[in-house]
Amino acid sequence: MNNSESKKRLLALTKSNFFSPETQDALRFAIEKLSDVDYHDAHKPQPVMANKRWSRSEENQLVESLLAGNSIELIATNLSRSTNSVFSRLLLLGVVSINSSKANNTKYRDLSIKEESIKINFNRKCIECDELVGPERLKKNPNFYRSESCQQIFETTTK
Repeated sequence: MNNSESKKRLLALTKSNFFSPETQDALRFAIEKLSDVDYHDAHKPQPVMANKRWSRSEENQLVESLLAGNSIELIATNLSRSTNSVFSRLLLLGVVSINSSKANNTKYRDLSIKEESIKINFNRKCIECDELVGPERLKKNPNFYRSESCQQIFETTTK
């Protein structure tokens, strides 16, 4: 039930003669608070980059920032994105996993990785199995952080 439906039901209750004046005042107060919530939700500032596509350089910056140990909230602020958008992009890139505790444990990541648009580190280790991701795979997309077999397992378990 959304706020407008709740307000309609509360308004109908205020017109009822079965409630004491105190109860009717409480109902009017609840309606007022629901209106305040609607107003604040409508005027809540969205991140500057809301509903914008992610560029490859933004994705690289996102991954580098995460591997540097920054929190998702800080990364979201730096990239002018919402925390949900940042986390969703990390899931899509395969950098983090909801099902794997290894993805959250920094000992499984190579923290010395600094990706640049020109230079790619081909010795990157998979965040799941700690094996090399592979140069062919990284040439296709430098944002891969799982080996091919681990990525297939990840994709089948997230569907």
